Amino acid sequence: MASISTRSHRLFHFLSRTSSIKLYSCISIRSLSQYRTKLTNTSTNPEDQSSKKDSAEADANIAQIQEELRETRDKYLRTLAEIENMRERTVRQINDAKMYAIQNFSKDIIAVADILEKATESVPQQEIASAAANQHFKSLYEGLKLTESQLQKVFSAHGLRKIYPINEKFDPNFHEALFQVENGEKPDGSIAQVSKAGYLLHGRTLRPAMVGVTKAP
Repeated sequence: MASISTRSHRLFHFLSRTSSIKLYSCISIRSLSQYRTKLTNTSTNPEDQSSKKDSAEADANIAQIQEELRETRDKYLRTLAEIENMRERTVRQINDAKMYAIQNFSKDIIAVADILEKATESVPQQEIASAAANQHFKSLYEGLKLTESQLQKVFSAHGLRKIYPINEKFDPNFHEALFQVENGEKPDGSIAQVSKAGYLLHGRTLRPAMVGVTKAP
């Protein structure tokens, strides 16, 4: 009996130790697995975070570069536009300088035209038409009229045009009012009399016509 009891006790002790070893082994394996998973996660996450951080930085850099490219392109286009405007302005100024280079000379020469005009206008037309008129006087008059006509042709060839705006509507861009004339027959503000002809140089007023303007009586 004692022998059986002793064996039973030893068997129980052996089984207990075996169960403890198995239980310890299971716990150890489970713990090791958890530790390994934790270690793996710990070692992997920083790389993922670093990769995400690098990707975000790359995206930010790309966005910044794109913005800088857009700003550079805008500046480039604005510069091109400014250069083109400056080129057109320079060409226009050069053309104007060429076109109006004779402006001062034109102002002087139209004074000569005024003298010729006054000279021919001062001659009584009935004396010129008379058969008894002096031929020398008639020739002189005709020479003055021919010179005046030829001078106007030269003016026209160089963009200088005479304006004589009788009965036209008064325009301060081309006319200068010297006096007013009461006239119920003509529209108010029209030109009733021209004291001195005006001149345009390539469409620009060189000298306004000196005029008298109508007003209602």
